[in-house]
Amino acid sequence: MNKSLNNANVNIGFFDWWAKFYDYDPVSWWLRWVQKKVLRQIMLAPNASVLDVGCGPGRALLFFKENGVKNLFGIDLSPAMILRAKKRFGKNAVLKVASVEKLPFANNQFDVVTNTEAFHHFLDPKKAIKEMYRVLKPDGKLYLADLNFFSKTIHWLFKKLEPGHVKIYGKKEFEDLFSKAGFKVVEQKRVYLFVILTVGEK
Repeated sequence: MNKSLNNANVNIGFFDWWAKFYDYDPVSWWLRWVQKKVLRQIMLAPNASVLDVGCGPGRALLFFKENGVKNLFGIDLSPAMILRAKKRFGKNAVLKVASVEKLPFANNQFDVVTNTEAFHHFLDPKKAIKEMYRVLKPDGKLYLADLNFFSKTIHWLFKKLEPGHVKIYGKKEFEDLFSKAGFKVVEQKRVYLFVILTVGEK
């Protein structure tokens, strides 16, 4: 088994396991707290279309739904997470088991793509950013927020403890990934100290 396939299977297994109690543990609560801080910055019209990459059980999409957005889409590598999201939304969202490296959507489809606290699990960051760029409409925006703890030692320890973890990125690395994919970086900042938010416009 090649390394990429093995890592993907580790991610699927980890998040399928976490899906059993996600939303009820302290880590989930903290992730939701940070996620809401990011999502509150996104203003969308009711007819806008939004894709949440790594949607888990659908908390980000629920935020958009509660704010009147109707065209909701989500993907996740974990079948168990998608099953939970489908139970939450029924037919009110398009939810698919899929990889960010091969998004099952057309070019220029979405007004906004969001990805919160999952990027450090992605096996091919360049391809992931390019795919999110591809499915955005012209002038569409990607809101990507992921962990960064300042310390290389903490990053090393975090990688050892979390299954499926690939790499934690810094501000400059995000800027380079966005720029090489074609994005114009319009905002970058820390959210609650331990998360970097990067906003790119197509």
